[in-house]
Formats: sequence, structure tokens, C-alpha cells
Amino acid sequence: MRARGAILVALANMAASSLTAADVTTVADLRFLGGQDFFKGTASAVGGNLNATVTPAVAFNDQWSLVPTWQAEYRGTRDVQELAGGGTLFQDSTRHSLTAKAVYAVGGWKYKAAGGAAAEWLRETKDENWGSGLFDNRKYSGGVETEFDASKTMGARLAYDYYELTFPHYKSLETAADPSLARELAGTRTLDSGNHLFTFSLWSPFPGDGRAELGAYYNLRSFNDQNVLDNEGQFTGTGRADKTLTASAALDSRPYSLGESLRGAASLGVAYQMNSSNQNHFDAVNAVFIPSYYNYSQWSLRPGVSVALGGEKPWVVSAEMDYTRRGYSERLAQDSVGNYLPAKTKVTETTATLGVAYPWSRNLKIRAAGNLAWSDSNMKYEQLFRYNYKIANYMVGFSYEY
Repeated sequence: MRARGAILVALANMAASSLTAADVTTVADLRFLGGQDFFKGTASAVGGNLNATVTPAVAFNDQWSLVPTWQAEYRGTRDVQELAGGGTLFQDSTRHSLTAKAVYAVGGWKYKAAGGAAAEWLRETKDENWGSGLFDNRKYSGGVETEFDASKTMGARLAYDYYELTFPHYKSLETAADPSLARELAGTRTLDSGNHLFTFSLWSPFPGDGRAELGAYYNLRSFNDQNVLDNEGQFTGTGRADKTLTASAALDSRPYSLGESLRGAASLGVAYQMNSSNQNHFDAVNAVFIPSYYNYSQWSLRPGVSVALGGEKPWVVSAEMDYTRRGYSERLAQDSVGNYLPAKTKVTETTATLGVAYPWSRNLKIRAAGNLAWSDSNMKYEQLFRYNYKIANYMVGFSYEY
């Protein structure tokens, strides 16, 4: 007993000594922006978006470190998100997450292991009670990663992550109203999924002192409680499985000077994504069977530019755009009353953002931002999902970083 007690005391002393010697560096970012949004020409009441991130990084020695991160977000402006195969409008939402990453560094190599959990609450109407939303979700994740830095500007990363996404309150309300609609989503756990995500990225210098990065992502998603439909609208007993492959490339220019008080930088990103699913769709009212209903391919273009105006305390003006075109290989387009058309469904989404920031002090920045997002599609039937919409907002506030 004495020997065991001595060992426990020694281990406790070693742990206390390690913690005492550890170097803790806390990085925090708090942002608040208030303003209005406009949806289909209707202005909302004045609302706000709040984001907070706190990371108390702990360095035990030159090799071992621990990086926990807490994030909280409240979005008071309306937003369209895709959660069940189409767009859904939410009046406001909040999300909280906690992650921890252990890092072991030796030479130019870094080995990382991470785990975390996140919870998101989304309200489709303002009078909906928090915590009872149809699309409220939880995410639990864990993974490992290897990174090699050949130099300060060249390296590669390989990672594997597993995460589970659950919707504790989901029940297909649209199928209760009309059993012919989205039959594959009928049930209570049909959106829950388990995911295997493989990531590879490579970055290096680019001629002209720029930076180039290539990335590839492969996600295997299984919906164990969502049954695949056959051509008669009956469940086959096989669970839905999706495979998503994404390839991306990005180029960042070096900061360039256009005069003593004018500097700028530009970026350009392109991405291609394809999704393959074994899930089908059956419309009992029109007796229409659509195989591979969730198969699509899309490409995206993301240009951006940032300009600094002034000397010691410059104004920073940034502009970004995200242009995406998605085509479904089998999903037939419909008119506004649900009649099927010969054409396959296509969706074009564009988001434009303009931001201004002024460094009021070392840690405090005054910020203003404007966003415009719109989606156009030949799918006009929107009883279940939104394919055509326009949303704009303006926000003014501050960020505090230390």
C-alpha cells in the first residue's frame, strides 16, 4: 500500500510539475455585428450576429502541446441552409462547439489527434421555442492528422476524421401532410448519419511570391435509418449511402503596394464536387420514380480582393464572391404546381460580400459588412425546399481580438 501511495504521489507531482512548466497562450476573438436583412424585398427587425472564439493553447515543451477551442455563434439574420437535400429558411440560429487537439511535433512533422462536440439550434419561425426545432442537430467528431512542413511556405497534410451528425427532434412533417412527398425522408431518424472523412492538402510557393494550395476531400456518409426506395415506392431494407468527392485549388497573391498608403492582395479559388447516392425518389401522386435522386456535380469559383488604405491605422476593404453551379444527373425539374418537366434540375448560387474594418486600437476594430446571396433554378416547385431566393443584409459592429 505504501509503495502504491508513493507511486501515486510521484505521478501527481510529475503532473503538477508539467502543468507548472507549461506555457499557456490564450487567443480570443469576439465579434458583434448588428443590422437588418432583406428576404424577397421584406426587411426584418434590427437584429445581430455574435461570434466568440477562445483558444487557450498549452505548450508543455518543444514537442507536446494541447489546443482546446471553444466557439459560440448566434446568427440573428435570416439564412438558407441545405440540410435535407434542399434549402430551408431559418429566422435565426445558434451554435456552440468544444474541441481539443493534441499535437506532437518532431523535426518538420506534426502528429495530431482531435475530438470534439457541437450543438446547433435553428428556428424556422421567431415564435418557435429554442430547443424544439425540427433541424436542431448535434455533431460528435474525432480524428487523426499528419502534417509535414518542408519549409515555412511548403508542406502537406493528411487527415482522417469520423463524425456523427444527429437530429434529435427530426420527424418528416411534410410526409404527414402529404405521404407522396419526400417519402424517403419519412420517419424520425432519417437524417442521422455516420461519416468517414479523408482529407489531403498540399501547399507551396507560387511564382511572384504567391501561395498555391491543392486539396482533396472524400466523405463516406451512411444513413442507417433511411431506407432506399425501389421503383414502386417500397422500402428495400438497405440503408442510404452517399459518397462525396471534392477537389479544390486556391491561389493567394503576395501583398503588393500601389503607393505609400495603398496596399492590396488578391485570391482565387476553384472547386469541383460530385455526390453519388444509392437513394431514389418516388412520387406516388404522379406515379413518377426518379433513381439516384441525390446524385449531383457542381463547380465553384471564389475570387477575392483586399485593400488597405492609409498609413499607421489603415482602413481595410475586402470583397469576395462565391459562384456555384450544381447539376443533378437524374432529378427532374418541376413547375410551380409540381408538374414534371423534361429537363434535369440545375441550381446557380451566388454570394457577394463587402467588408470594411478600421483598427480603433490595438485589439479593437470597427467593422461593417454587406452580403447579398441569391439562388436561381429551373426547379420551381418549392413546397419542400427552396431553390429560388434572394437574401441581403447589412451589419455594423466591432471585433475584439487578443
